[in-house]
Amino acid sequence: MVCYNNPMELLMKIIAFSCHLFFIGLSYQLLISVIDWTKFSHYHPENLGRLRLFVFLLATALGYLVSHCMLELLQISQMLFFEFR
Repeated sequence: MVCYNNPMELLMKIIAFSCHLFFIGLSYQLLISVIDWTKFSHYHPENLGRLRLFVFLLATALGYLVSHCMLELLQISQMLFFEFR
């Protein structure tokens, strides 16, 4: 079991986890609704599972990338705020 001595550290971990999940879900919904995936692959029942897995992995990578960028911007803005305070 992980013991957090600093409550702020625990809060940042919860925010990071929530942010990752939010942006992964958002990118998945956008990839499903915006892109017509039948243009990129032949529509066969055996390809449907592979296509869903590909979209899920692509959404995970894209969501993580955007989430990491947002968290990094948040961290930089906090650092600048406390530096010039």
